[in-house]
Amino acid sequence: MKKRVQVDSLILSSIIIFTGVLYLFPGLYSKSIFSDNVFDYFGFLAMLSGIYLRMAARGYKKEFSKKGHGLVSDGLYALVRNPMYLGSFLMGAGFLLIVWPWWALPLFALAFYQRFNKQMIKEEKHLEELFGEEYKDYCKKTPRLFPKIKKMKSLKFSQTFPWDIAWSTKEKRGLFLWPILGIVLETFQQQVVLRQTNMGQTVMIAAFAGVAFAVSLSILYKQK
Repeated sequence: MKKRVQVDSLILSSIIIFTGVLYLFPGLYSKSIFSDNVFDYFGFLAMLSGIYLRMAARGYKKEFSKKGHGLVSDGLYALVRNPMYLGSFLMGAGFLLIVWPWWALPLFALAFYQRFNKQMIKEEKHLEELFGEEYKDYCKKTPRLFPKIKKMKSLKFSQTFPWDIAWSTKEKRGLFLWPILGIVLETFQQQVVLRQTNMGQTVMIAAFAGVAFAVSLSILYKQK
């Protein structure tokens, strides 16, 4: 197992454990069931978006590697240089909105930056050594992590996120596993913080978010 994967697995385990520790301080959370449900809904949407982004990014790179060993700079990689990291950020932000106090989001963003910025710079130096001026030109045209709005408006979704490629990797398992983990931890949170719990309601919110996400994908893929 790569060292980075080991570190990220340790970070993920620590976050889940720390989530349980936070539940011991219910005063950190809002006592409004309505706002809790709203954050849950948008949290599941962000989580699903991040998972799908990772699916498309990994699938595209996997498909490209079959055809050669050049620089991957089209498709999703024409939108951002590090779509896998962006997907991870969205997943983490979504998870946080579901089970952490909402105001912790900026802290998560800062921690994410501290964890992955050096890694991205290291990887970029390696790619620059491999591809030279080609990679430098690519970096000038393509943002590191967050896409430009103008570029997003002009993209053709079906070409940027090819359906068959997106579903070709094991990343698709996350579409089910991560929401289930979110539902379990959110149910526990409600019991500790709100002194009441309704797993059925949380499942329904997750289902609504899933339907909204699926409908959005359908519309985007049908755009010409």
